[in-house]
Amino acid sequence: MISPEFLHYLATIIPLTFGVIGGGLGQGIAGLSVLHAMERQPTGNTSNFRAMVIGLALIESGIIIALVMTLLMLFTALHEITWPMALSELGIGSVIGIAAASISIASSFIVKASSSSIARQPFFAQKIISMMLLAQSIIEAPVIFAFIVALLIRSEIHNTMTMLDGVKNVAACLAIIFGCIGPSIGQAIFGHAACCSIGLNKKTYNKIFSFTLLNQAVIETPLIFCLLISLILIYTPLFDDQAIFQGSILLTSALTIGFGALGTATGLGYTASKSCYQIAYDPENYSLIFRMTLIIHAFIESSIIYAMIIALLLIMKGGS
Repeated sequence: MISPEFLHYLATIIPLTFGVIGGGLGQGIAGLSVLHAMERQPTGNTSNFRAMVIGLALIESGIIIALVMTLLMLFTALHEITWPMALSELGIGSVIGIAAASISIASSFIVKASSSSIARQPFFAQKIISMMLLAQSIIEAPVIFAFIVALLIRSEIHNTMTMLDGVKNVAACLAIIFGCIGPSIGQAIFGHAACCSIGLNKKTYNKIFSFTLLNQAVIETPLIFCLLISLILIYTPLFDDQAIFQGSILLTSALTIGFGALGTATGLGYTASKSCYQIAYDPENYSLIFRMTLIIHAFIESSIIYAMIIALLLIMKGGS
């Protein structure tokens, strides 16, 4: 029979397990792509090697955060572990592990595109690496937000927690889990297109760089909505006399904002990636492409706003 102690130790290894799987896959994808690029264009070997080292180091950051959380959970556990505490820790482990895996795999596609562009434009490698650094740095946001939420939940764990408190913490983690997956997918799609576009037309670098900075920020906005809902869930007061009712509503609100973020961020990534290629092929129409992209993004963003409204209404209903 599963005990709270077993669930605690299972939760302890989840961050590193998912982090290592995601990091290993991500670094494998990145390394393989760089080797293919070096084989294709030996002139860019030195630059591709530099891009590979930088890219793999940034992919490694997700694994490091997962390791820190695993050690934190392992060596700061309370002597008596209850079911609500174990359930909360399971949420913490899952949110860190999935966030770390998501950003590692997403980041690998940026390195893959960059190595391909360096092979295509070996004498423009420094600019391509700069674009890669920008894209990879912004992709780190999901795991940082997940780490913040995990620390806040850990600060709320105590021996007198009820099962409803545990469910509430799991709901807060679910909101961030889906909030990490969606933007990671969107960033991978868009970042890959941005780095590839520079290889197709290096003269559009300045246009694509500014376009990338804006669009990566836009793709991250669903994650911010998820973070807000997660924080509200953590600090929402609950009443044990309506435990099943409140727990169901809180989980539903987390899934509402999470799925909203998943769809919105992915859609934003696809739209922005297509626009990047259009800028590379038709730089004279940059202003028109930029305006069109902003209009499309405004409509796509409405999805996460609607999800946010419903999630807030559900939380208000559950907390009343």
